[in-house]
Formats: sequence, structure tokens, C-alpha cells
Amino acid sequence: MEIALKKKDWRVLYELEKDARQSLQAISKKTGVSKQLLSYMLKKYEKEKIILAYTAIIDSSRLGYYSYRVYMKFAHVTTKKAKEEFYLFLVSIPETTIVNSIDMRWDTGFIISVRRIFDFYNVWEKIMSKRELIDEYKIAIYAPVSHFTRTLLSPEPTKEAPEIRVLGAHEAVETEEHDIKLLQELSKNVRESVVEIARRTKLNAQYVSRRIRALEKNGVIQGYRPLINWGLLGYSYYKMDVKLSGTARNKELFSFCHLHPNVIQVNQTIGGSDFEFEVFAKSKAEFKEIMDSFTERFSDVVVNYEYFTVGRPYKETFMAF
Repeated sequence: MEIALKKKDWRVLYELEKDARQSLQAISKKTGVSKQLLSYMLKKYEKEKIILAYTAIIDSSRLGYYSYRVYMKFAHVTTKKAKEEFYLFLVSIPETTIVNSIDMRWDTGFIISVRRIFDFYNVWEKIMSKRELIDEYKIAIYAPVSHFTRTLLSPEPTKEAPEIRVLGAHEAVETEEHDIKLLQELSKNVRESVVEIARRTKLNAQYVSRRIRALEKNGVIQGYRPLINWGLLGYSYYKMDVKLSGTARNKELFSFCHLHPNVIQVNQTIGGSDFEFEVFAKSKAEFKEIMDSFTERFSDVVVNYEYFTVGRPYKETFMAF
């Protein structure tokens, strides 16, 4: 059931989307909502499961990780209970970062994040222990993924171009001994104070503050955003796989997606489709309108496309810890 929100709710959610770690004072100044009311509103969003978490957008490639995407169709997994068990099996694997249910062509899509191909093989061997429950699968390597700040949250038309947060296909950067521990703690709730993170990690608060700034500067941390229950806001999640006749207009394709408020990310892959992007739409009619606009504008290079809808997110993080 869709939850009706007021304009001030959308303003607050949009500010959190741009930077979920900013202070209540900063959000108050930008939205005109008092700090006291903001505190109440955030607790309400959390209680009603509109906001599921506040997380750091981490480019794990800068820490030496590679991300493998897997689409999978089940075999002999026909009951709701059996599907649930398989999803939870995938969630239990430490190296998976995202696990979603999918409707239509596939039953699940998930990401495996590892440092070496040998590590991927070990994870894959664990998954293949259930081979009798797997009909078919498709594997691709992310290289890279471009996340856009989701301007569709803005309560009024905005001239702000969505910020691009790029994950994957980067060289590893220099890190310090405690960086992974800090990222682990920060990813649980980016709205926690430096003092609280320092207490939990048993590190000096000044050191924690310095290392967070360093991880932001070197691109390991690309930003901070809320994990939103989009279904409660009336949106459906569509994944597009586009077949192209050539690559001459790829920059224009990307620009169309970047500036369209309903497009949330573009995926570049090795082993996937020619062009991939993800869309939020409030109805099948709105989705069709978006795709009609896309295919008409790029009719000279778009051969055809397939899509599926993304269902429940069983696991969603930006790094395997």
C-alpha cells in the first residue's frame, strides 16, 4: 500500500538522497523544517519502513574488489517457502552484496564481490552445491556502474543535474589498517556521529574523522544515501537490457539516462547487454512512456530491448565485509 507524503516529506527525503550524513541543522536550513520536527520525521520514516537504513556508497574496486553479477532461473523451486529459502541461502554468503527477487525472465539477481577470480570460484562452488535447484544462469562483470542521485524525490521540478557516483573499474588506492573496520561501522548507519563510531571501533575520534575525510577524497566513499522502500512510495523498479546496432551514440544514451529523473543508474558490463539501465516508474503507463521516448530518440541504434521488474531486496550493501 502506497504511503501518501506531503511536500515537506519529499524535500527532506531528497536532501537525504543527496547526502544522508549531513546534519539536521544543514537539512533544516535547506528545507525550512525545524530540527525538532526533522528528528521526529526521520524516526517516523524509519518506523514506517520508508527508510530501511542509511548507508555509504562504497566503490569497492578502489579497495581491490571486483563485482560479478549473476542472473539465475530456479528449477523445481515452485513454492514461496522454497524460493525464500534459496534467497536466504544467497544472503548468508558473505561475498554477496546485493540479493533481489526478480519477476519475469529470471528469479533472482545478485552481486558477488571478491578480490580474485579464485575467490569467485570458491563462492561459485558453494552456490553450485545446489545445482539441482538451478535451471540456468548468466554471469557478467560490472565495469563500472554509474549511480545517479534520484531527482524524482524532489517535490518540484529541479534544474539540478543528478550527481554521478561511479562504482567499479578503478585502480586500488592506498588504505590504512583500520579503514575496513571504519567502513564496516559507517555502513551500518552513516548518520552515527564520529564519537559513536570511534567508541564502537575503539579508535580515536580525531583519527576516525580524518580517515573518513580521506576515504571520501580518494573516492572509496562516493556518497551517502538512504535505502528507501520504493514500493511504499508507489514506485516499481524496472531493469532494462538494450541491444544496439553500434556504439556511436553511447555518450548520448548515457546523457539521456543521466538527466532523466526516473533513471537511477547505468550499468556497464562485460558479458551483459550492450546498454543497461534501471528505471523507477509509478505505473506501467509511465514506464511505457519513458521507453517510448528512449526508443524513438535512439531508433537508429536501438535494435530491441528486454526488461524485468526487480522485486524484494533481500540484501543491499555496497561492499562484502
